[in-house]
This record gives sequence, structure tokens and C-alpha cells, in this order.
Amino acid sequence: MFLIPAVTGRTQESDAFIQLKKYYFSLPAKVMDTNWLITPIDSGGINYLLPIRQAVQREKNRAVIDTAAHFDLLNDALCRLTDFTSSLWYEKKLLGTLTREEQTSIQQLTKPFLTATLLDAGKFIFQQTAGSRITLFNASYLKPYTYALLAGWLDSLFQQGYRHLALDLLNPLQQPLREITIQDGIFTAEPVIAEFIRLAINTGFKVISCQPDYKISSTHERKKQQAIQLGEYFRKMPGSEKLLVVTQPEMVVLSEDKKPALPFSLYLSTWLGESCVNIDQCTLTPGSIDAMGAYLYDWLQYNKPADKPIVPLQKNQPLLWSDPNYTALIWHPAPAYSNLRPIWMRFNGLKKSIALPAAHQKSWLVQAYYLEEVQKRRPGSCVPADQTYQLAGDGNYYLYLRPGKYRIIYRNMDYSLLTFRDIEVNQ
Repeated sequence: MFLIPAVTGRTQESDAFIQLKKYYFSLPAKVMDTNWLITPIDSGGINYLLPIRQAVQREKNRAVIDTAAHFDLLNDALCRLTDFTSSLWYEKKLLGTLTREEQTSIQQLTKPFLTATLLDAGKFIFQQTAGSRITLFNASYLKPYTYALLAGWLDSLFQQGYRHLALDLLNPLQQPLREITIQDGIFTAEPVIAEFIRLAINTGFKVISCQPDYKISSTHERKKQQAIQLGEYFRKMPGSEKLLVVTQPEMVVLSEDKKPALPFSLYLSTWLGESCVNIDQCTLTPGSIDAMGAYLYDWLQYNKPADKPIVPLQKNQPLLWSDPNYTALIWHPAPAYSNLRPIWMRFNGLKKSIALPAAHQKSWLVQAYYLEEVQKRRPGSCVPADQTYQLAGDGNYYLYLRPGKYRIIYRNMDYSLLTFRDIEVNQ
């Protein structure tokens, strides 16, 4: 037995995050730091640095009660700041490690993957979606690249007849969503997910919520009601139109009767009496969804690294991992970086990298808001198109932006606005 080298990119905290933590550790606690929940919301709307400050003060004062929840919330906060190297570092801390026996067992189970035929993910997925009226993907707010991949496929899916997009991250809606704000869901305040939603709306999708009713304690009843609600919407759709569903990855848990909880896709297809294409995007990703999946991904990337999203096949059939109810799983490549930003944020060529110099001596966080959005409401209610606090070696911040008009806002470590300017990004 030997240890696997790190193959999923830098699994450590970024220099910028370490610097930010040191600064917050030096400050006295404020009232807003004592919130029982790490939250990005304060009196001015969303404050993307506030969760980091709260987390540091909790650790400083040894007030962390639930370590797993603490790491999860901090992981989420780092994703909102698009610091995915630090996010993955916390995700690995949260998952823990496996025993040598468990590692050996997984290595034996990976043999089919190492000899598999690897097919371009888009090519295979579009073959499956073409013949179905319902397609489900899982995607995680802790893995925004899963939404970035789907964003690059929206146009092709629309051409196949998909006209409706259901998201479980959205707060309940009375009508299809027309624009994204922080009122529409706390997790959709992450820039990559918000961009995915904007692109879906711009493409012509009717974006609706399929959020489960969390007041229902029974896992079975909650999924059943979620399936019925979405199924009723589906039955009212014109017969020529198709439904795309994006939900969070489902953990293998026991329901109240001690039996494994069924995946949501089975509840939906059973209630409708119609089969669904169900794609797993989250198992073969950096960090995966549990410790076993994380080791599986690292082992595969060490022995047979993927350099683009692929689907592994054996005898022309998709290889699956722990859940046989999926149609196929997507194997994501390890992230690559340019100027400290992951290149998958290009959204399959929909965005380009824009260099922005630090506009103030105390510049820390740079944010790009769509000009038309901030002209209608305050920035605290808007979700940036992109943002970063990581300054590249050449002294510039690099943001990934689509063609359009933006308001660039510079903030300091206390999230105070320093200055702003409007720019236009051309083709």
C-alpha cells in the first residue's frame, strides 16, 4: 500500500484566504459575529466576506459546536468567493480518511474503470436526452463546475426540446423566474450558479423551483410530495416540450424504516409512469460526495487521469458506482488554473478572462455586477457575475465575464466599498 499523490489540484488554503483569516483573527468580535449560523446576510443584504469573519471568530473563541456543519458552511462561503482551492481543502477535512482496508477494497473495484472506454460526456449525454422527455442531473453548490458544465449544454438541450428547468436550490416560486436576486435562494447567491440560471433564462427556459418541503420530516414523504408537485407541473406541459431537472446529490442514507432511501428520480418516474434519464455528475469529481468517492476519484485520476468531462463505458454500457439507478455518471477532470482562477469558469467558451488592476491601495475583493441589475436595485440584493479576492502575480485581478456592461466594485477586507467603475466587455 502506498499513498496517492495529490492529483486534484492544490488541496490547501489559498494565500489570500490565509491572509484574510489572519486579519479577522486580529479583530475584536462584533455583534454580527455572534450569529448562531454562519450567514452571508447582514443589514445591507449579502456580505460575501461576513461568513469568513464569523467562522474565524468562532474558531478563535472556541465556539464551534458542530464541526461538520461549520466546515460545510465555510466551504459554501468559499465557493461564493470563487476560492475553490480553499473550498476543496475544507471539503477534504470534512470527509476524513479511509482505512487501508477500505482503500484496498476500492482499488479492486476500480479495475473496470481503468479499462473502460471513455466517451466525450456531451456526445453521450445528448444521445440519452434526445429520446427522453425528462432528464435529471445532480449538481452541487459545493462543486459549482457541475453547473458550469450544464451551462455550456443549455443551448443544445434547448434545441432538443427542453423548455423547462426545475431547480431544488430555488426558493418556492409562484411564477417562472425572470431574474436572479438573493431573495431567490441562499445557495443561488453563488456567482457560478447564478450565471447558470441567467443563461437558462436568456436561452428561453422557464425556470421553476422544485425545492422539497423541509417541514416534512419523513424522507419518503418529502420526496413523494416533491415528485407529485413536479409531476403535476410536467403533466401540464405541452407534449412537445421537455423538462430538465437539476438537484443536489443524494447521499446513501437510511429512511425511517431502516431501508435505503430511494433516489428522487424513482419517485418522479414511478408517479408519472414514465422513465427518466438520470445523470450523476458528483461522484467522479474532486472531493466527490463522501470519503469513498473522494478516494475513488483520486485513485482513478492518478492511474488514468481525465482531461475533459467523460463518461466511462464497459461493453457499450455506462459504468456506475454505488447507485444502479443512474443512467450514467460523468467523470470530471481535475481543475486547471490560470492566474489563480479555474479555467472551467470560461463556461465552455461563453466567458473570457478580463484583467482588472487593483484600483485602490486597500483593494481586496473585486466584484463584477451586471450594470442593468445594479441600476435597478442595490448591489447587496444582486449576485455578481464573477468575483475574486485572489490577486495574480502580475498585480491584476482576473474575472470571467460574458460580453456586456458591468459595474466593477472594489472592496476592502471589511467589505466596505472603496471605489467602482463601469466597463463594457466586447465579443
